[in-house]
Amino acid sequence: MEKEKEDKFLKLLGAAGTKEILEFLGERSTVQYGEMTGFVSTPTLNLRLRDLLQLGLISHHMKREETRKEWYEITEKGEKVLQHLKVLMQLTEGG
Repeated sequence: MEKEKEDKFLKLLGAAGTKEILEFLGERSTVQYGEMTGFVSTPTLNLRLRDLLQLGLISHHMKREETRKEWYEITEKGEKVLQHLKVLMQLTEGG
């Protein structure tokens, strides 16, 4: 991973809302945007979703039929990152 991308990734992991978004997506098969506004502000949510999408940790889907359906899912890569993040959190809690 190139240095700039690595720095962006590490900064994103520590940013407000990132862990919560990944955990929320990891617990559900699909999530709509409005379901995530309860635990992070709208501007922060927009930034985190954009960054998580760019890094391939989540995916965004849109289906246009009679009504437009839009949802987010955690990717396989995102699942792996979330699992490693949980292990790191356990290590820091253990002292």
